[in-house]
Amino acid sequence: MAQGERLVIGLDFGTTYSGVAYCDENAAREGTAGVKLIESWPGSKVGTSEKVPSRIAYQTPTTSGATPTILWGNQIKHTTKATVHACMKLRLDEKMKGSQEFRMLLAFLTSRVNGLDIDPSDVLDEPDGPPEYPGKSPVDMVSDYLTRVREAAWKEMEKTYGAELFASLRRELVVTVPAVWSERAKDLTLKAVQRAGFKCSQINLVTEPEAAAIYTLKHMREGPNRHDIKVGDVFVLCDAGGGTVDLISYKITQIEPHFRVEEAAIGSGDKCGATYVDKEFLAWLERWIGSEAYSKIPNEKTRHGSQMMTAFENAKFSFSGNPDDDEIEIRIPGEAGISHDEDLNIDDQVLTINTNQMEQIFLPSVNRTLELIDGQVDSVIKNGLGKPKMVFVVGGFGRNPYLYRKVQEYCQPRGIETRQPPRPWSAVARGAVCRGLELGVNSTGTKIAGVVAVRLSRKHYGTPLAQSWRPSVHHPDDMFIDEYTGLKMAKGQMNWLVDMGDRLPEDIPRVLSVDVSTHFEADETREIGATLVGCSEEVAPRRFADDAAQVICRVRGDFSDVPLSSLPKSRNPKTGKEFYEATFKLQATFANTQITWKLLFRGKEYGSTSVSYDD
Repeated sequence: MAQGERLVIGLDFGTTYSGVAYCDENAAREGTAGVKLIESWPGSKVGTSEKVPSRIAYQTPTTSGATPTILWGNQIKHTTKATVHACMKLRLDEKMKGSQEFRMLLAFLTSRVNGLDIDPSDVLDEPDGPPEYPGKSPVDMVSDYLTRVREAAWKEMEKTYGAELFASLRRELVVTVPAVWSERAKDLTLKAVQRAGFKCSQINLVTEPEAAAIYTLKHMREGPNRHDIKVGDVFVLCDAGGGTVDLISYKITQIEPHFRVEEAAIGSGDKCGATYVDKEFLAWLERWIGSEAYSKIPNEKTRHGSQMMTAFENAKFSFSGNPDDDEIEIRIPGEAGISHDEDLNIDDQVLTINTNQMEQIFLPSVNRTLELIDGQVDSVIKNGLGKPKMVFVVGGFGRNPYLYRKVQEYCQPRGIETRQPPRPWSAVARGAVCRGLELGVNSTGTKIAGVVAVRLSRKHYGTPLAQSWRPSVHHPDDMFIDEYTGLKMAKGQMNWLVDMGDRLPEDIPRVLSVDVSTHFEADETREIGATLVGCSEEVAPRRFADDAAQVICRVRGDFSDVPLSSLPKSRNPKTGKEFYEATFKLQATFANTQITWKLLFRGKEYGSTSVSYDD
């Protein structure tokens, strides 16, 4: 390789585990086989590991004023005394604020509470979720964790390329996010990545199921099964991870000369991944041995990473539901006070869990995953595309034999095939690299065509505007008097710009303009703003006041560069003061998974725009 060539890096920051993949320009000629994975992580007990645990702990310094020692990933052992912070990723999603389910999950993963004795009223009284490490916001904690991930990944890539060559490569980063991530959560994810020191020439986002789909399809096209898919075929991709299960459906529109697909249905997902199986195990264990015995187990022995939970996790991923060989054995902490109990299947502190019991533990997560798959299949059919040909299952939870068998049992009677690519746990990280390679240009300078040609809008997008008051049309609560003109107006009338399900071609980004008018006096700050609103309901409301209309972000444009001489003037009929009138366009570009903004005045871009995701 020569200095200055591209190196595309994929970062899969997961709820429970994270992975990093990479590929340079030369290796890209080998297809998916050229995508390499970081498989050596600090503290790992085995020689290689596809991923590293997504957890961090701050050890209290022994001297006053000293910086806490940070432990992360495999460095955190079951003997670690500091509070272990898990689920950092889910903290970035404001939809989890005040979620009782989320607080319960955190209790299971970090064991901050004794047993399962959580008062639901306490949960609901704390809408901002559980307390963070003192002085650390969720973005700070994610940044601290990702800094260590980057340092470890950089060290491994320096071994591959040599320090001098690695430093000279043009690094481009692709970060994966859940399909259901809000714009605010995406923004916070990017902030954390940037703070973590990922100094790359480009940083792009891709949804986890899309990344997994790109890798799966590319691998299939390069292998012996390449003739199993043809133009017109539709498939569903199920990315079952640690925290979330994301689904997306695609229709194959072109195979030669370039492989292209279009989204066939709006993506869906839920928080029902492998971590929620852990939650069910602990809930089941309390019921099985009794709350009194369970409450005696120290917090650190029921948290994520403890000996008991590590043993369960290992058994969980290999569980197939086969009654002949699927009894599992878990050593219960001695503090529970149960060494031998034939009725409880405990012998020498070892609890034997039979297949039926494990199935009950898996049931909530598996059933919800099947509901999501069924929803995608139904949406594809309703969109007039017929029955999907295949369901691809990937992700850490997706590699579980029991879940895969249940998906097969759902698909088989419906005439749908079930497939899984090799190494499904790292499909998202590898797919992020494949996506990043698409974002470049080839040796002739021609833009590379991406696999996904058309995406579908996951919600309605619009802005609330003021309209001239009409008693027969507008709600009485929306009426106000314009302070400059003295006219009656109706506030918060929704102007929907993009409908849910609208096609968003990658080659031709959707560009929309919002006309925003303002009045101001000469000595006032020259800023103009608009609010981007989303709605996930099938029918979007007419009023911003409707609960279905949710704020996505607020956009501010600075127009101080616009000469006052170019703006019309009027006089306030009440105060007699002169004021200026101006109408601008806030232009939004919907490309890939992000929205970018410009401020236009008479067709020319002025000043700058800023986006705020705070409510």
